[in-house]
Amino acid sequence: MDLQTVSDISKKYNISTRMLRYYEQNGLISSRRMEGYSYRVYGESAVKRLQQVIILRKLQIPVKQIRTIVNNPDTETVIEIFKKNIQELDSEATALSTIRRILDSFVNELESVANVNLNLNFLNGNSVLEMASSLPLIQKNIKERTTMSELNQAAEILNKPKVRVELAFNGNCAEAIALYEKAFGVKVDGILRYKDVPSEDGSEYPEGTENFVMHTWLKIGNDAIGEIGMHDRLPDKSCSYGDGVSVSVGLGSADAVKVAYDILKEDGKVIDALEAVFFSEAYCEVRDKFGVNWIMMYN
Repeated sequence: MDLQTVSDISKKYNISTRMLRYYEQNGLISSRRMEGYSYRVYGESAVKRLQQVIILRKLQIPVKQIRTIVNNPDTETVIEIFKKNIQELDSEATALSTIRRILDSFVNELESVANVNLNLNFLNGNSVLEMASSLPLIQKNIKERTTMSELNQAAEILNKPKVRVELAFNGNCAEAIALYEKAFGVKVDGILRYKDVPSEDGSEYPEGTENFVMHTWLKIGNDAIGEIGMHDRLPDKSCSYGDGVSVSVGLGSADAVKVAYDILKEDGKVIDALEAVFFSEAYCEVRDKFGVNWIMMYN
């Protein structure tokens, strides 16, 4: 292999000359000067060593450990280093997962307020403070700033029971889905019907109910309360709704409330007409044609 200059190596492996110098300073690679040649060059063995270093760095092996690996290629030592990094990656994955869930909860808090001009006062809310209180202040990286006990504490808070709404229908769930998609400007993703149940499950359903909806989610927003389960009951378990139970949703604008109000009241019943009240710019309650009561508002 021909000798290669710093510039050649930098371009070929997309690595900065500064990083090459850093690797040399840490004893990972070495270059040399040719007599009568003004530039430092790398020979074949140095290039192969650099390739090894690049791969290990992409696997997030620290430079100190790479120096041990390349200078003392003992099998047991290398295995021990790799296992240690696997354990650290597992801890970091747990950290990232928990932090992501907390950030999701922050987003849910914001969307539930549904105010475009929102300031940072939402960070003072009790639920947000409770979730964040178990995490220390941010330092250099996840490994330094988050212990497993802190992550477990945060995960325990996130794993508290959540309340969700489930709506049952008498064979007309698919029709209700279409209405609610139109009313709230959303799209139901994934509908499990009775005919989709694997035969080996042993479940049976009456003839004519194969297209009944066994389960789906209507998501209005991203928070837990915004996930409304929907399904059809079989004929021998038909249902009806009472006056005392309503599904309450906060929408993103007064216009969104009006759209939903106009759609859901059609063939239904207006309980409270759309109006501005002291706690909401747009508030209404409607019983739709399926008998479901909806309280809708924009804060």
